[in-house]
Amino acid sequence: MDNPPRLALFDTTRRHQKASQRALEWVQEQLYREGDELHLFHVIPPAQHMMLSPYMGIEEIVEDDEPTRRRVEEAAHKMLIDHFTPLLKKKDAPFQLELTRFDTDNSSIGAVVCKRAEQLPAAVVVLSKHSRGAIKEFFVGSVCSYCVHHSKVPVLVMHGD
Repeated sequence: MDNPPRLALFDTTRRHQKASQRALEWVQEQLYREGDELHLFHVIPPAQHMMLSPYMGIEEIVEDDEPTRRRVEEAAHKMLIDHFTPLLKKKDAPFQLELTRFDTDNSSIGAVVCKRAEQLPAAVVVLSKHSRGAIKEFFVGSVCSYCVHHSKVPVLVMHGD
């Protein structure tokens, strides 16, 4: 009897792109079956304003207008294309790239991921966990923690550290 195709939803984050790539490679080697479809899901945060010195090597980011929002979306799409599609093409795996803009904190990113997993419906949500330290995690929260506690589909957490 043939196994029905499954959908896997990957949360990709620019800050932790290498860990997300390793998670994708692991899933392709260990879990992927012919016919499965992989969804790479990227949440774009809302407007950002930084008032930091250029001497610190941090540029000011102001996203108030439509052209800037488009540039941010194009950069996110390019990041997915450049860093994830070569891995997907190695296995010739069917995939979808999804970008969504959402007013976010870590809990709400987790809520968006869980909701999208239900809508697909995904067989598994794949996340990369990154240590931030106990104090920062307590105050800021964690996408992984939210998804593990609230997702209605199984969650696979790959440790990126």
